[in-house]
Amino acid sequence: MLLFCGATLLSLGVCLPLFMYYKRSLRPVMGAMFKALGTACALVIALVAALRIDPRCFICVAALALHLCADYALEFSFPLGVGLFLAGHVFYIAYFCQVYTLTSSHVLCLLGFLFILGLFLYRCRKAAGKQLPLFILYGVVLCLLTASAVAGGIFSHSNGGMLAAAGASLFFFSDALLLYRILYPVSKSISWIIMITYYLAQLLLASSCLYL
Repeated sequence: MLLFCGATLLSLGVCLPLFMYYKRSLRPVMGAMFKALGTACALVIALVAALRIDPRCFICVAALALHLCADYALEFSFPLGVGLFLAGHVFYIAYFCQVYTLTSSHVLCLLGFLFILGLFLYRCRKAAGKQLPLFILYGVVLCLLTASAVAGGIFSHSNGGMLAAAGASLFFFSDALLLYRILYPVSKSISWIIMITYYLAQLLLASSCLYL
């Protein structure tokens, strides 16, 4: 709990405000560095778990390392950032398939998230334009990640499972908001909500490793 609280304080209380500040100040490199450092706070939690609790957590560490790189890259290259996020998602899926037993609930959960994704993308199809196939690909992989963590986590009946389920759900919500911000004009507060939910998602997913 102390590790989670410390990482959360650094991520949300230091890295996030500095990222927003430097981004507004048109200093993208500094902003991207602090954005990536916010995810590094979660990576430290997973690394501690991998070294002290269960080596399977190194898969989670790899996912967070790729997401850290994606956070930086996304500020300069959208396709590269998305590609790195997709790679990180694949590692997350592999991790959750390792630590949680696959059941029929995974299929039902996946279908539910795919249904939500389908409705959302159908409504945004005109605004997405030629980028729609990329959004579909990313969305499907995101649904696989979310379903593997939510179904596996909930039905594991453990504290770590609940943290994983909560983290994946926040990830899904954060990315949905991000897509909406990409396609439509929104208020500045949405950017804060996106980053807060994103960092919390990573912190919760990483913290689930501590309860294996």
